[in-house]
Amino acid sequence: MSIRWSLVNALPARSSHSVAVSNTGRLLLYSGEHRPRIPVDNDLHVLDLESTSPSLRTFAALAASRAPEPRVGASAVHDPHTNNLYVWGGRGGVDMAPLDRFQAGIWKASLDALDTPSTTTLAWERLPAVNDDSDAAPAVRSYHASALVRGKLYIHAGCPASGRLATLHAYDLATHTWYRLADAPAQPRGGTAIAAVTLTPNSELVLIRYGGFAGFQLPQVTQGTPPPLDIYTPSTDTWSTVYPAPDPEHGFPGARSVHGLVPFVTRTNVTPERIPVALLHHGERDASSVGHAGAGVFWDDAWLLVVTSTSTSTPSLEWKKLRVEGTALPEPRGWFPSASYVRDGKTRVVLTGGLLSSNERSGEVWVGDVEL
Repeated sequence: MSIRWSLVNALPARSSHSVAVSNTGRLLLYSGEHRPRIPVDNDLHVLDLESTSPSLRTFAALAASRAPEPRVGASAVHDPHTNNLYVWGGRGGVDMAPLDRFQAGIWKASLDALDTPSTTTLAWERLPAVNDDSDAAPAVRSYHASALVRGKLYIHAGCPASGRLATLHAYDLATHTWYRLADAPAQPRGGTAIAAVTLTPNSELVLIRYGGFAGFQLPQVTQGTPPPLDIYTPSTDTWSTVYPAPDPEHGFPGARSVHGLVPFVTRTNVTPERIPVALLHHGERDASSVGHAGAGVFWDDAWLLVVTSTSTSTPSLEWKKLRVEGTALPEPRGWFPSASYVRDGKTRVVLTGGLLSSNERSGEVWVGDVEL
């Protein structure tokens, strides 16, 4: 199993930004930071990854008074059914505090206007919530994880004004209602990642979680001990923890945060019994001694999570480290958002920007293609 990385283009350098990719391969980049603790613009930068010569288009907010403010540590998702982009959370301002309730709420932008070549502005709408001021709504935060599953936007973990969280909330886009769901197991954390995957044929989509930061990199295990993978099942509102088997040659992926974790699909499985379902890559290995003002030590690896048996109610899982093909390789990095899209029945991993070990922000856009 291998991955081949291709350097597609460069965008304005940044980390702690928000990215989503449409099902047609349109990269949607929002905000972030170029210098520590200073949010960059709130324009939406768009790059067509399927173009033979992709070029950057930038869309300013149509009305500054009705637009999300610049921010870092927010999350973004794209809904392929409505062609809407949703942004939630983050922090900003001079003191880099979590945004207020209004600004931290869900912002929606319809992307249909992007198909008009002459368009240079984008209209944003702050979505209401019937219970925005109740305990069912999530606390404002940054460096959380999010996923869109069957019309619900899930918000998990992250960093509020102080401390870290283990909570899970869902916003129903149809009813504009927040729901407080079961807390995740183990330590509250920031910088974690979740992905919506199907572990067995004809089963429901579940959320899987790996990594994060709780004052130390997660998961915290002794050498040789299988690291946990947490699974949330929406139909039962429950979490469970499994321990995927190691790669026979390379063992397990290491503890990490602010990393990539994306669903993985393909038309051709390793064997009929071995089905890859997710891909984990890059991220922070060791935190900087000066916190957010510096750079830590980062990973440059990529791993597939493979279902090896579906004969029981709890599928067996295994990690497989991907060999890098070719000479092009993104250097180690973290502080970038998870992103991917599917082309011709196979997932393409998208890596944008991030913080490098030199403490410089990257503007690179890489696309990773996996061969099984």
